[in-house]
Amino acid sequence: MSMQAYEPGFIQKPPDEEFQVEEEEDEPAQSSSTTDEPERRLVDGKWLCESPKGFLEYDGTAWKPIENANLEELKQKWDQAQPMNQIPQPTCEINGVRHTWNPVANSWIPDSPPDEDFLAQYYLSFPVNEEVAKQETQEDKKPVDKKLIKAEKLAKKRERAEEEAKKAKGWVDQDETENTKVYVSNLPTEISEEQFIEFMGKCGVIMQDPRNKKPKVKLYRDEKGELKGDGICCYVKIESVQMALNILDGWNWDGKIVKVERAKFEMKGEFDPTKKKKRLTAEQKKRFLEGQKRLFEWKPEKDRAYRPPSDCTVVLKNMFTLEEMDNTPELMFDLKSEVNEMMSKFGTVKHLVLYDTNPEGVITVSFDNVESADLAVKSLNRVIKRGRKLFVETWDGKTKYRLQESEEEKERRTKAWERFLGEQEQDEEE
Repeated sequence: MSMQAYEPGFIQKPPDEEFQVEEEEDEPAQSSSTTDEPERRLVDGKWLCESPKGFLEYDGTAWKPIENANLEELKQKWDQAQPMNQIPQPTCEINGVRHTWNPVANSWIPDSPPDEDFLAQYYLSFPVNEEVAKQETQEDKKPVDKKLIKAEKLAKKRERAEEEAKKAKGWVDQDETENTKVYVSNLPTEISEEQFIEFMGKCGVIMQDPRNKKPKVKLYRDEKGELKGDGICCYVKIESVQMALNILDGWNWDGKIVKVERAKFEMKGEFDPTKKKKRLTAEQKKRFLEGQKRLFEWKPEKDRAYRPPSDCTVVLKNMFTLEEMDNTPELMFDLKSEVNEMMSKFGTVKHLVLYDTNPEGVITVSFDNVESADLAVKSLNRVIKRGRKLFVETWDGKTKYRLQESEEEKERRTKAWERFLGEQEQDEEE
C-alpha cells in the first residue's frame, strides 16, 4: 500500500487535506476512496495516527507506516494519549505579538498575522539595502533651513537653563527612597565625634564628604558650644538606615536610651543661595562614585605567606659620608660597582640606587625575589666594609631616601665636580 506524503499543519488548526490510499499492484484496480481527517496524538514524543493496517508516524517530512512495532503496547499508549486538538500549548509574547508553540514545526507560530508596527520594527532591525537607500524622494531633497534648526536648539537650551535655575533658587524635596540619613537623639553629652562615628558604623558604611574626605556626621551644639545630645549620620546604602532603626534604636549608651529615626528636613525661613554648597564637577563626581563603589568590592584574602613587593628591596646604610662624596666624587662610581658585585652573589640585581645627598649614606638594591633580599640582609647586616659597620634592612615601602638639597649644598657639590673634572683633564694632558 502506498500513500501520499501528508504535511501536518499547526496544532491550533489541523489541516484539511485527506489521506489518499492506493490499492496494491497485484490486486484489481479499484476507484480511490477518501477518508475523513485522521486523528493525531503525541505518543512518546512522536506524532501518530491510525491507519487501516496499524499506525503511521510523522518523521518531519511525511507520514510513514510503523514497522516491527508491538501493536498491543502501541494501542494502549494511543488510548492514553490526548488528541492533538485537546493538548494545551504554551504561549508567549514576542515583540508585542502573541505566539503559540507548535511541537510539529518545533517553533513559535504567531496567532495572528503581523501588523504594521511589527513589520516596521522588523525592518529597522536589519540593514537597509544600499540600492533602496539611494532612491531618495523629492521630500528628502528639499533644502534644510539651518537657521530654523539652530533657533529651535537655542530655545530648548534656554528652557533647560531656566528649569535648572528655578531648582537652584529654591528648596528641593528629597525622595524618601533615596534618603540615607538618620537622626539620633538622647545621646550622652560627653561623647566625641570619633565615638559617634564608631557607634553609627555598626550598621553600615558612612558616606564621606567628597570635598574634605571626612565622614558625613554631625553632633549638634548649643549656643555655648556644648553638645545637645543629638546628631545626624549619612550612610552610603539605604539598607543601612533600616538596620540602624532595628539595631541602634533603643541602645543603652552609658545609661542613655538612644533614639534613632529617619531624618526629616523641614523648610525654615527664606532660601539663602549663599549657604548652598557648590556643585561637584563631572570629574569630581566620577571619582567620588568610583571611591564609593570600591568600598563594596569583594577582594580575596591574601595568602598568609604573601610578601609585599617592597620586601624585594634591601637598604644599605652607612656606606659613605657626604664629606667623602664632596672630596672624592669618583667614589660614587666605585661604590656602585662594588655593591653591585657584592649583591649579585645573593641573586639577580634588578635596580641599584645610590643616594649621594642622604647623610645616612644610603644605597638601595632591588632583587627579583624576596628570598634573595632576605639572604642579603641576613649576611650583610652589621658587617664591616671599608672600615665601616653596615646596617642592612628590608625597605618598608614608604620611606623616601632622596632628600632635597639646599642652595649651599648644591654649590658645594658643583665645585667638587668641577674640581674633579679639572683634575681629570690634567691627567689626560700629561
